[in-house]
Amino acid sequence: MSLLSVSDLSVSAPGRELVHGVSFELAAGERLGLVGESGSGKSLTAMAIVGLLAPGLVADGSVVLDGHQVIGRPDREMTAMRGATAAVVFQDSRAALDPLMRLGDQLAAPIRRRARREGRRLSDSAMRDEQIRWLERVSIPEPARILRSWPHEVSGGQRQRFAIAMALSCAPRLLIADEPTTALDVSTQAEVLSMLDRLVKDEGLSLLFISHDLPVVSRVADRVLVMRKGRMVERGPTDRVFTEPQHDYTQGLVAAARRLQDALDGEGGGA
Repeated sequence: MSLLSVSDLSVSAPGRELVHGVSFELAAGERLGLVGESGSGKSLTAMAIVGLLAPGLVADGSVVLDGHQVIGRPDREMTAMRGATAAVVFQDSRAALDPLMRLGDQLAAPIRRRARREGRRLSDSAMRDEQIRWLERVSIPEPARILRSWPHEVSGGQRQRFAIAMALSCAPRLLIADEPTTALDVSTQAEVLSMLDRLVKDEGLSLLFISHDLPVVSRVADRVLVMRKGRMVERGPTDRVFTEPQHDYTQGLVAAARRLQDALDGEGGGA
């Protein structure tokens, strides 16, 4: 049975439909890329999966996550599934972290939630050990200092690593990464992608990776789904879609990515 099964999903705002009849499945341990330009409906699709649509938006169709129907499920029940079944890493780590809480307190919350779910009680020293262990797993140096810090006192790359640690510390089965490296510089982006690849493999997670950056998706996804204007226009193995695109829109995306890469290679050669 698929960990995630999406069938005829639509997302609507008053007077208009934004996502139209999206269907796909994601198996346990599989990595799926969701690509398309800004406004194509990628993030709306992801937020509908975990019941986090903004007020005024309504989802219809079917989303079965780990055997549970999400569409129409009360938010109090979805709260229990978030973290335990699916966790999200957002593009902007500043928006995902509470600016008025020290980082240590923010990491303690999902660790404590997991411990309660597993019937464990954590002493202060055990909690500290868990926090340090997760920061070391995401390769954050000086973990003791980071735990005392406020979000604004650490770099963007460290904030994003910290957000990934928070998401994984709940032991989800599905990780949804929504443009997780877009706000980072190129070198930090590469480091975070390598780390994310390792952690997903180590934890045996399913991954839904959302991006408009085709080279990034090609690094992390087994299969890819291409969206345009709220509709799915192409799907298939990542290698096939990016080397032999069938839909006109996908062909345009691939051609644009190749032109950009050629330009970057040319600049590098000139230097």
